[in-house]
Amino acid sequence: MTKTVTFCYDFGSPYSYLAHRNLKAITETGAEIDFKPVLVGGIFKSTDNRPPLSVPKKFTYMATDMMRWSKKLNVEIKMNPYFPIVTVPHMRGAVLAQEKGVLDKYNEKMFEAIWIKALNLNDQIILSEVATESGIDGNEFAEGIMSDGIKEGLKINTQYAVDNGAFGVPTFYFNNEMYWGIDSMKFLIEDLNK
Repeated sequence: MTKTVTFCYDFGSPYSYLAHRNLKAITETGAEIDFKPVLVGGIFKSTDNRPPLSVPKKFTYMATDMMRWSKKLNVEIKMNPYFPIVTVPHMRGAVLAQEKGVLDKYNEKMFEAIWIKALNLNDQIILSEVATESGIDGNEFAEGIMSDGIKEGLKINTQYAVDNGAFGVPTFYFNNEMYWGIDSMKFLIEDLNK
């Protein structure tokens, strides 16, 4: 029987980006990944958590820790000068991309645009260009992310994460267990290999 790991992520999270770049470690165990785009701001609000930027010492530490993980995983990352990026349209776009069957490419393009190219994805024109690169027509993207069905899909995904114990991202679920953060991936992989 195929093992399935649910991956909850938000493009605005550098740790979601690092986890995404390390997903091969999960798929090499034979597991499949169920991608669940969520809105980390919604998770923070529901769990009374605070984003790193609102806690200066946490944000300073995060910048150092990101570089450590970048080196450890051999993954390129740049601190985006436009951080924080309000990712509501980006994450709705991920729900749309999933519906259209282009989520893998969309994930790659969005993470790359924010954490490698360090583009200003708060700019709707740039956001639309990146969505187009992933295979979604710009007009279709603009209309799609405003549709009730896509908005509701993102809310459902986010509520799933909250209901299952998430307080941030990246969060993984396997076999009724939650694994939070890039560092917990090692425990997830150990459990997948049992």
